Amino acid sequence: MNKTQKAIAILLIIAAVVFVAGCSSQSSTQKTTDNAGRPAEEHPDQSKEWMQKTSSDAENISSAANKLATVLSNPEDLSQITALTTYIITESNKSRYDSAFYYHDDDLEPAVQKYADMMSSYGAFAKRIDMSIEHLNAGNQVAAEVTIEDAAESLTRGNKYYAEYKTMIEDFKKKHPEMA
Repeated sequence: MNKTQKAIAILLIIAAVVFVAGCSSQSSTQKTTDNAGRPAEEHPDQSKEWMQKTSSDAENISSAANKLATVLSNPEDLSQITALTTYIITESNKSRYDSAFYYHDDDLEPAVQKYADMMSSYGAFAKRIDMSIEHLNAGNQVAAEVTIEDAAESLTRGNKYYAEYKTMIEDFKKKHPEMA
């Protein structure tokens, strides 16, 4: 082996050692920390607070989404449509993001996922309404119809997830009456 090949071989060995060391230290860190990077045992169970906050947010966003669907039947008030889509998009993103920072009981995990899915669906509904308006303004009726159909599916999915989320929360409270 010449000097260059030896140098490359040594660098590869060093890189492999650093990589393996990095992977092993990451996995041990993940086992002992929560989502925010702090030791898991430092956090109290925030399940009750999570349920209260997400239930309130879910009701507000669901109501706004269904109000938007009603307002769309009388599309002359574009400012109200714009205000509702902006609210739904902003609040569904914020609410989904904020939800991730609670330390909750493992039994709530399916509800946490359903909540995220619900917020994504409501956000998609509002975004598709915005897209449909843009298509209509550009004179593209076909694209507007497609995005309206997608929006309707997103709203239906969001409402379905909302009903499932509420059922999961009620089931959790029955299993954990101290959280009710």
